[in-house]
Amino acid sequence: MSEASTASDWRRRHALGLPAGSVRALLALGVVGTVCGLLVRAPDEPPPEALESLLFVVLGHYFAARAQAPADRSDGPPPLWLPRGSVRLLLIAGLVGVGVVVLRQEGAAAQRGVVTLALAAAFVLGLLLTRVTRWLQRRIGGSSRVLEDMRAIVGLVAVGALAVHAFFHVLPDAATVGVGRLGLEQGLAALVGFYFGSRS
Repeated sequence: MSEASTASDWRRRHALGLPAGSVRALLALGVVGTVCGLLVRAPDEPPPEALESLLFVVLGHYFAARAQAPADRSDGPPPLWLPRGSVRLLLIAGLVGVGVVVLRQEGAAAQRGVVTLALAAAFVLGLLLTRVTRWLQRRIGGSSRVLEDMRAIVGLVAVGALAVHAFFHVLPDAATVGVGRLGLEQGLAALVGFYFGSRS
């Protein structure tokens, strides 16, 4: 099969004639960009609930899907014709940049946007920890289940505590134990987000 026919094959297979994963990349950039823009514009107002929830679905799915993508893209160029990892870098850079902007504003700990950013940061931190761990395991050889067990136990305890709190309101609120809007409930949610990030 010639190179020209291979190129035309992937254009016929993928939506809008774009490289595989391009629509997913555009959707992820659109959702993250919108939430980031809203947080910069009005960090004391919560993003619309649907967008805030969608942010975590998109981040989880996008990072998991791209982690599974083959490095050899013989069936066409990478998403949006950008170098491999560029969209993930843009997503992380956007969230980090907005985090810096929001935290530098007056009374940042009391702002609603901090909770969203803390949960997104926990997910990304889990993702980065896994990448570093895998790299170290390849360099020194072998692997240990200890880290996996610790992450699983922490995630399970956190979701269990959140479930008990949802039904019986056993955790103190952020005003009692916490910083601004970040209390135990948000910390436990961040631990669950961290687990999912570390498994992506």
